[in-house]
Amino acid sequence: MKFSIPANALADAAAFAAKGISPRPANPVLSGLLIEAAAGALRISGFDYDKSARTQAAADVEVDGNALLPGKMFTDIVKKFGKKAVTVEIEGSAAKLTAGSAVFTIGSMSVADFPPMPPLPQPAGTVDGDVFAAAVAQIIDAASTDAAVPALMGVKVISDGNELILLATDRYRLAEVIVPWTPAGDGFEALVRATWLRDAAKGLAGETQILIDGNNVGIRSGNRATTTTVLDQDFPKIRTLFPKSTETEIVVDRAELADVVSRVGLVAERNTPLRITASGSEMTVDAGTGEAAQGQETIPCEVNGTDVVVAVNPGYLGWSLSVTPSENITLGFQENRGKPVLITGSDELSHLIMPVRLP
Repeated sequence: MKFSIPANALADAAAFAAKGISPRPANPVLSGLLIEAAAGALRISGFDYDKSARTQAAADVEVDGNALLPGKMFTDIVKKFGKKAVTVEIEGSAAKLTAGSAVFTIGSMSVADFPPMPPLPQPAGTVDGDVFAAAVAQIIDAASTDAAVPALMGVKVISDGNELILLATDRYRLAEVIVPWTPAGDGFEALVRATWLRDAAKGLAGETQILIDGNNVGIRSGNRATTTTVLDQDFPKIRTLFPKSTETEIVVDRAELADVVSRVGLVAERNTPLRITASGSEMTVDAGTGEAAQGQETIPCEVNGTDVVVAVNPGYLGWSLSVTPSENITLGFQENRGKPVLITGSDELSHLIMPVRLP
């Protein structure tokens, strides 16, 4: 096999395919990228049984063939070539990479040992890639990273008519976002790994297909596609926890509140909450007690309902404010102040954060 291609184009394609490989695979061949060269094009694939990624790139193919190269090393080397033309040639059990005066040789693995790539699932519908990527960013950090509760390490994806709903929770915060889309068939529900969805959504643009077939789901955009197996776990029914209405609503400038939370949060020691007091047309945010460092700041707001005194985790509130794309946000409080605080900035995105017991 021998081909030439601009190094930046090869690096971009290899980096995408590398989303399908594990950094610590049980089998060394699963750390490899399968490169297939033929008819003026490359197909680059990665697969670790739980997930896969594949893409294509135009290239000057001098000799057709296949090769399985160590994914991380290959990608890292090619990235360093910048925009130079790079030639990749397989010589026995090694691959030679040449770009200008730079020559690198890396070992190759047996293509025969690489497992067959899974077929792409059937299209379930289409969505705007930019909108979908933004929606994922608005909820993904609410997914748990605690392996003791694997169901919460996933994102629940629900197709309901012309809406695609994404749900995530780590028990202390809950997130829901609704994305308009065009379904291709019946509705579905699937629980997918949050880590996979985060990587899959990066760089999406234009018309994007959501794929599903049995226990496999995928995302396809242009000549790139990635798949994963669904999580066989019971995700909690968190949609029922989002209230239809609240007893008190506070409307406040999102950026201004985010700045205040960031500043006052500096004196909040680990696991120390922020206290929010709102009455009339003012909101006061304070943290710290006794001889410890203290901070307090007051900003204007609009309170619709009864006065509010509540404590929240500054990190969770700061996260919600950072990913909510609106000029103003609404904090919704139920009559029972011990219930979650509802944070909204649009009809499509909702966050809930659990209040903290006041000291």
